[in-house]
Amino acid sequence: MNLDLNLLRVFALVMRERSLTRAARRLSVGQPAVSHALARLRSELGDALFVRSGRRMEPTEWAKSFYAEIAPALERIDASLMSSRAFDPGSTDRTFRIGMSDDLQMAFLPQFLAAFTERMPNARLVVQQTNYTTAAEMLDRRDVSLVVGYLDTLPAAAKTRTISRVSYRMIMDSRNAEVTTLADYCAGKHALVTFAGDLIGYVDETLQQRGVARDIRLSLSNFAVVPYALRGTGYLVTIPQYLAAVLANETGLVMAQLPFESPEFDVSMAWSPTVDSDPGERIIRDLIVDTVGGFRSQR
Repeated sequence: MNLDLNLLRVFALVMRERSLTRAARRLSVGQPAVSHALARLRSELGDALFVRSGRRMEPTEWAKSFYAEIAPALERIDASLMSSRAFDPGSTDRTFRIGMSDDLQMAFLPQFLAAFTERMPNARLVVQQTNYTTAAEMLDRRDVSLVVGYLDTLPAAAKTRTISRVSYRMIMDSRNAEVTTLADYCAGKHALVTFAGDLIGYVDETLQQRGVARDIRLSLSNFAVVPYALRGTGYLVTIPQYLAAVLANETGLVMAQLPFESPEFDVSMAWSPTVDSDPGERIIRDLIVDTVGGFRSQR
């Protein structure tokens, strides 16, 4: 049996996306083209491959087994083809897809975009929001080739690199009372940014070790709303120093050191091993290191 490699790529993409529409969008073709490719593959393989369930395309048991067998081979083929091609960053019109947490986007995306455009002026960039709860799935599904941020659980095969170690600062409306002591901090009214929807964060672990706690009244799901949540409300927010500096500079909010030793966390990037030797992806990783990795927290 001689199977068309392009048909197998379509099959693998539908397996990951569970959607003909999303697969077509990723392939930059119309949905009928994806349906036609699957119909040809069904005929050749003698299996339904997918069954529609609501809006999702659920694979048959045979399709799951088949995908497990061919996916590693497809990745090796694509990686070999990519590494063997001559790459000219000045003329490439490739599309690169990366995942970045919204705090990093707010703090570093302008610098990264300037460097990206200078190195690859004709390339396209898709930046998707990610965080430690979604990064592994996004890499597994090939939604992105690279994720950047505070990363927790990742696919076992992922390549990783720590690019910066960061401490926290508190930020507040200029009309707030000055917070100078640990007692002041704990007595304040706090807002917390958490992707998990919690009312406890990383800083609270440090406070617990000191036998104290802060009063968290508000939980937010992203950093972009922080300036609006603080203005005139009396809330304090403790966020990474790189973002606190940007917000203080651009919104008039006040940044201050914590009245206790700040905990620190690592900003890392992780990428699929299939693009490890890809020259374009290497440029992306170098630019991330130069921009995000160039920041160093001050104690």
